[in-house]
Amino acid sequence: MGRRHAEDAAMTLLTMASASRTGSSFGSSFGSSCGIRTRICRRNTSRPFTSVHASSAPCGSRPRCQRQYHQPGIWARRRQYATLNDSGHIAVVGGGLTGLTTAYYLAKQLPSTAKITLYEGSDRLGGWIRTDRVPVDVGGVKGTVSFERGPRTLSSLHTSAWRFDDLILYDLALNLGLEVFTPPDQPRYIYYPDHIVTLPPAASLAQFVREPLFLQSFFAGLGFFLRRLRSRAVPLKDTSISEWLYEVSGSRSVAENFASAMIHGIYGGDIDKLSARSVFDRFYWAYYLPNLGPHVKHMTTREQVLMTELSKDPEIRRMALKAQGTLLHFGKAGMESLPKALEHVLSKTANVEIKKGRPVRDISYDQEMNKMKITTGSWEEVGEDIQHQKRQHALRQSTSSSSSASASTCTYDRVISTLTSQDLARLTGDKLPSLAKSHSVSIMTVNLWYPKENLKPPGFGYLIPRSVSPEHNMERALGVFYDSDVGAAASPDEPPGTKLFVLMGGHYYDSGAPPPSEADAVDQAKALLERHLGIPIDTPCFALSRFAKECIPQHFVGHTDRMMQADRELRDHFAGRLAVAGGSYSKIGAMGSIRAGYDIAKQTVSTSDGWYTTGLESLEFPEKIVGVPISSIPVRRFKPRGPVMGKTEEKVRSG
Repeated sequence: MGRRHAEDAAMTLLTMASASRTGSSFGSSFGSSCGIRTRICRRNTSRPFTSVHASSAPCGSRPRCQRQYHQPGIWARRRQYATLNDSGHIAVVGGGLTGLTTAYYLAKQLPSTAKITLYEGSDRLGGWIRTDRVPVDVGGVKGTVSFERGPRTLSSLHTSAWRFDDLILYDLALNLGLEVFTPPDQPRYIYYPDHIVTLPPAASLAQFVREPLFLQSFFAGLGFFLRRLRSRAVPLKDTSISEWLYEVSGSRSVAENFASAMIHGIYGGDIDKLSARSVFDRFYWAYYLPNLGPHVKHMTTREQVLMTELSKDPEIRRMALKAQGTLLHFGKAGMESLPKALEHVLSKTANVEIKKGRPVRDISYDQEMNKMKITTGSWEEVGEDIQHQKRQHALRQSTSSSSSASASTCTYDRVISTLTSQDLARLTGDKLPSLAKSHSVSIMTVNLWYPKENLKPPGFGYLIPRSVSPEHNMERALGVFYDSDVGAAASPDEPPGTKLFVLMGGHYYDSGAPPPSEADAVDQAKALLERHLGIPIDTPCFALSRFAKECIPQHFVGHTDRMMQADRELRDHFAGRLAVAGGSYSKIGAMGSIRAGYDIAKQTVSTSDGWYTTGLESLEFPEKIVGVPISSIPVRRFKPRGPVMGKTEEKVRSG
């Protein structure tokens, strides 16, 4: 449901007591529910550019808005940075969104004399992002229905001064010719304890205060308000989300009934294990940092640098300011249009080689050559080394191959791994024990389409907290999303109906009964929808299920410390020649993947020693945080609050 909403949601309930006492609105974090879907990537007639020719457009024949370039895969203007070796060879391991973004920005920023090789073990790129267009025939209703099998939207971050990942998305959209849409905000719900509860602002205060969800959280909000009156030092020790919320509120109800639901929708994780510092970073820091007033925002220096650089582009500024809702998508093109567009451009770039169907089975460092080595080959050729075979077996889900080509070993000046941390630990033997301790949860997803409209309340969907009794959630579901209301990826001839997406498993699959088969998962999803939404289990529908093994990395308590230890291990055993990027290390999700790819590429090419970095340097605790006047944040619209900026804030601006 978007990582930022977990933080805003927790803040909403924790501040509810003070908000209701003062008469102020406590639901503004969730956005409004009015407006129409807006296309925020469109041509600016005041700025000349050349659109993609229909024959080379990666996402259909209709010209898209984009920056000028001369040929597919060749940018009119390459950014030039000093590098250790302008003719070096870099390997990017993993062809998901992080790997594609990494390769794209490396190719864009390195000179054409550098070489880039992208490895993907499967026969397709894009990772878990996948848009399927399926012919259906249900009860005589025929047509083609689009299903998002993985992420369905991205967070716009349009009110956030803590993260600016969206600027990178806009940069990509402009370069790739993709249209970005911002749908109107929809009502959001939580299922508790045995019915669906409408959340503010879709629910009125009078309606919401009668719900057990509010009544059990009221004193938590009061406790949070009183604790904030005291001076607070940032704790050196990391704690779990549940423990931290208890410490700041004096109540367990917010964590059990509300935060766990939000975390289910983002991480599929357990709030008793996930790190408050790493997962709730914006909300976590907001609790301890001093209030700078309505005209100054806290920001890490890393975000300030990103915002300053990308906001120089007037088209990026325009797109960022155009976003009104909390979500973004690519319209009828679907989420998979982004990785497909990246693949299209990379395949046309002379110094980039894409190797699909070539699973990486070993990554090592040759000290004598001062080079990295990558061994690839089909799994049938792994050989007689049984231990090595076992070590690779767990990777088959994401790097399986039908290739029968001979195994081979290649050398590189630098390797960037975008695999999960536990997969990389297996590939490097015992060199990275800190990464071997990492964990990812598995998710069962079920897409359903009913040839009948209005089978559920209007909105984005509902999440299910862990406090819901097993009798109301025996399927171990995490949430249900109303895809037909979001409006993304609808096929041109898609018949009207109700499209739902059921999320199950996550941390629930880590213990207890094993996950169901994909066929049984469909039956479980139908039973859940009958109990929660009143849709009879025998209602005709079309359904698809998918088991995504170890698809969401979990940032457990102590995550930052483990990453700092991993940074040392990468330097000790690989001399900084091996770097990492992706959700195992930094923020998860599609937007986090884009940011991770951008960051590691920029880090590699922007300094003379960039080829000797690990990608984990920015995770050091604590990061430097500064106060930035809102007048210096040209990519956000902040609602006017308080008096006009006075002399004190003018000093901050000039300083």
